[in-house]
Amino acid sequence: MPLCERAGLFRVLCLFTVFEAGCLLDTGMLFPRESSSREVKELNGLWDFRADRSPDRNLGFEKAWYKSRLSETGPVIEMPVPASYNDITQDASLRDFIGWVWYEREVVVPTRWITDEGTRVVIRVGSAHYNSVMWVNGVKVTEHKGGHLPFEAEIGSVIRKDPTQPCRITIAVNNTLSLDTLPPGTIQHMGDRTKYPDGFFVQNIYFDFFNYAGIHRSVLLYTTPKAYVDDITVVTDFLDNTGLVKYKVSVQGAATATLKVTLIDKDGRCVASSSEPSGVLKVVDVKLWWPYLMHENPGYLYSLEVRPHAYIHVIHGYYLDLSCQK
Repeated sequence: MPLCERAGLFRVLCLFTVFEAGCLLDTGMLFPRESSSREVKELNGLWDFRADRSPDRNLGFEKAWYKSRLSETGPVIEMPVPASYNDITQDASLRDFIGWVWYEREVVVPTRWITDEGTRVVIRVGSAHYNSVMWVNGVKVTEHKGGHLPFEAEIGSVIRKDPTQPCRITIAVNNTLSLDTLPPGTIQHMGDRTKYPDGFFVQNIYFDFFNYAGIHRSVLLYTTPKAYVDDITVVTDFLDNTGLVKYKVSVQGAATATLKVTLIDKDGRCVASSSEPSGVLKVVDVKLWWPYLMHENPGYLYSLEVRPHAYIHVIHGYYLDLSCQK
């Protein structure tokens, strides 16, 4: 295939993959932030790790490694999370490994998270390259395709089945690239047994960078109330000297919700507010965001505060149009 056609195919595959990944996001997945009603527990650090070196890379699923401690299935090593496993050890075979690798960690969940049935407990993975399957205490809670976006699952019902046992989290990650991954690739199986061992294959790639793999961003446990803010959309604009903040708040877990949306200036003063789940906030004599050295007061930011019932979610750093040009 000519180089120009390959480049065109690559661009088309990228567009389809991005579109597919976007369609998979059926919730807002706001980044977890602690508040009076939300707690966050970071699970970064050393996890147990094992690469599935079987010829078809499927032994972990066949033997159900997720049903027991990973160390009971065979030899494990410690692997930092987040990190690319390729560059952590001096094992050349692990650096170039293609297929399923397994991570596991046991964590202690606060008692109040378990006893309070009104608390949602969610596990979130910032990103894992490329396909992922996650279990908690041997129960599959989610799977995800896409190495660059977060995924999460509510696990309250799982950890409440047996409050006496620790929360054992198992994540299997596969870095195999295909024509529907981003970046794309192909697997070529070598069938000549005079040259290659049984099951030997190579990963063909069409890009000029290393295909790093593993859990690349933080793993978090966090809580929310049963009724919670799921997503906040903000679009800013201005007309003459009036700032326009178009917003939409998505609330899950309640048929109706009482909201208080407040726009706060840099000095902590309320400049506009609303009690509707969507609308437009107007700011008279708005202070626009200007780059450094282009204004006497550069980088001016407003904060948007959403307060449903007794709990709060604050979004910092939304700014009105960054220049005077439209």
